[in-house]
Amino acid sequence: MKIDLHVHSNNSDGSMSVLELIKEAKEKSITTFALTDHDTVQGIDEYMNLNSDYPMIFGIELSTYLNGKAVHILGYFKKPLPKIDELRTYLFQMKEKREKRTQEILIRLKKYFDIEIDYEEVKKNSHGVIGRAHIARAISEKYGYTFDEIFEKFLNDNSPACVEIDRLTTEDGINLLKRNHAITVLAHPLYLTDEMINEIISYGVDGIEVYYLGQNRKKYKKIAKKNQLLETGGSDYHGTTLDAEFGNPSIPQQNLDALMERINKLS
Repeated sequence: MKIDLHVHSNNSDGSMSVLELIKEAKEKSITTFALTDHDTVQGIDEYMNLNSDYPMIFGIELSTYLNGKAVHILGYFKKPLPKIDELRTYLFQMKEKREKRTQEILIRLKKYFDIEIDYEEVKKNSHGVIGRAHIARAISEKYGYTFDEIFEKFLNDNSPACVEIDRLTTEDGINLLKRNHAITVLAHPLYLTDEMINEIISYGVDGIEVYYLGQNRKKYKKIAKKNQLLETGGSDYHGTTLDAEFGNPSIPQQNLDALMERINKLS
């Protein structure tokens, strides 16, 4: 039995549809997973149209900034999906910003690296929200670079081709999710300093990812217990886009039960 609370579909930067994820989850004996696409709930709408009996958990991974550093906040919703009009409006605005950013990145790739990619080529690779992964896929198809090479050479945060988006602060992001009936969890804290984690906890986040590859599980479990936070985690699976194994790590059933108890208490 496996439980994975951090999974992406092709509605953001994953490579698989929701239906394909469900099929693979069944093949790998993953009893439930949470769909947590970046800055979109389009995959949840897709799941609803499938009329599937697979118990997928509804989620999102919201991009925010804290003192100039990217911070991702996971939000988990109850079923059926409650009214989240405010969140949907914000996500639509973010989608438009991402599209404009993509066009600017393509201009800069040509200017600084003589990498020439047509916007329509990038767009055809995206099923929903456009991200740097879709640009990388187009570069890989045309020039033969690996994803690692592309992000190392052209699309890293310090690259002259990189373009930032005006996003919510982490505090505002947490509050937005809470106003829209979500339980909030700090994603992959290993990328943040202890000072930043403490500040995010002070904003009222409900949980923290303890089970995540590459991070000190004991450290984050201690932080969770000290601050009475939910302990979650998952694979951060993106299909073929990133190197991760669906269902690894799996979180304990008791942690899922605690999360679902909190979700079911939401208004």
